[in-house]
Amino acid sequence: MLVATPAVLVVMPRTCRVITFFISMVKGTPFMSTVQRTPAEKRYRRDRATSTVAAAGAMMTASTTVAMSFLVVPGAAHFGVSTAQFLLYFSLFILTSAVMFSFAGRIINRYGVKLVLTLGGAISALAWVGMAFSPNIYVFYVIAIVMGIGASGNNLLPANTLVTGWHVHKRRGTVLGIVATGSPFGGMLIGLIFPSIITAGGFVAGSLGIAAMITICSVLPGIFLAKNPPRSGENAEESLETATKADRKAAIKGFGGVALRLAIGSFLFSLEGAFPSVQAAVYASFGIDLATAGMMVAFYSLCGIVAKPLLGFMHDKLGIKALFVILVIMYVFGLPALALSLQLGINAIIPLLAISALSLSVPTVIIPLVAVNSVGKERFPVIYGFMLSGMFAGLALGVPAWGVAFDLAGADAAPTAGGALAGLFGLLLVWIGMRRGLRRRAAINEPITAGIALPDEESDADAELASIK
Repeated sequence: MLVATPAVLVVMPRTCRVITFFISMVKGTPFMSTVQRTPAEKRYRRDRATSTVAAAGAMMTASTTVAMSFLVVPGAAHFGVSTAQFLLYFSLFILTSAVMFSFAGRIINRYGVKLVLTLGGAISALAWVGMAFSPNIYVFYVIAIVMGIGASGNNLLPANTLVTGWHVHKRRGTVLGIVATGSPFGGMLIGLIFPSIITAGGFVAGSLGIAAMITICSVLPGIFLAKNPPRSGENAEESLETATKADRKAAIKGFGGVALRLAIGSFLFSLEGAFPSVQAAVYASFGIDLATAGMMVAFYSLCGIVAKPLLGFMHDKLGIKALFVILVIMYVFGLPALALSLQLGINAIIPLLAISALSLSVPTVIIPLVAVNSVGKERFPVIYGFMLSGMFAGLALGVPAWGVAFDLAGADAAPTAGGALAGLFGLLLVWIGMRRGLRRRAAINEPITAGIALPDEESDADAELASIK
């Protein structure tokens, strides 16, 4: 994992260029544009490319929740506590993140996403080192709070802010979906590698492995690759810091009701989305060995790698409204399918995991697209941070609830079916919030370029540069 991750970060830009070459051949268009670009335009495209790679790296750190699922059993044994007692750290971590996300969004709006990504990653990595060497469970709990502070700024929020800020063309959803595959890709690597790490070095080695992953995927890209997106209405040479406090408050005014609905909806469907954080422990309830559980986690992540770009592509082609109808169907069948698999046994889990993975891909792809469509690019960091607060509050409640449910009832269908129902209601509430946001933007005569009305790839840099000069 430590070798593969930097390799991906280096090779990705070259790979994208090769893909662009073949697409140009199919379309019958020249690969190298004959249009002479200004230095500002060239810098814009370069910064957009490096920032996208940084976003993909940051998204990989979101997969650390999968690594955490492997630490439940060895961690409880390491500290001599029950599973429920050990998982209390996760609640502290998630609750702290939930509180800090709204602040992190405001910090991004004032100081830029580059600072938040770098600093958040550094705090998270150092926290995991501290957790590895915690003398007792109580110190472990305290460090989990520090880890929650860092986590609010090292994965979902900065990654999606970079994508929505730099990609203003009509294929924004596809790009975001591709970037979002960083999370399941990281989860797949963790599923294949982490069992060996834990077998060899136990809880301490697993914690240090997570710290190394965060350093490589968040801290280094934050320092060397990430660039703050230009702000509409400002000169491209101006930095994000130039916006006044009054400007930032004015941008958010009138969208409080939208943010509240989106946050509550995010809270409800994250009750369902807590499952990946405990899935390894669920498989263990079937008597599955650690290596086999790792392969199942890797398969689950592979399904996400396919599902997330697909959802982004569907958003760009169908629009957010049509996609919501499809997502409702996914939620109706997603976790109930998994619940059924838990009753039928191990032979039924694998095919039904693929169905479940589709519904659980929603938070990292569709929710940021809903946010940017509902409130616009400039308000995105603050409003999306508020949504993440609701989402992580749901995770804070959902993870220990899953743990208690499986401690008491084993692989019972009731918790999974209940999680699916909560996810469905949450998705519908997000729909209501999105419609309210679109109406609010129309009421203030704000141009709405949500989803399918954005310029194409060939002209996006020119359009964006024109808007900010």
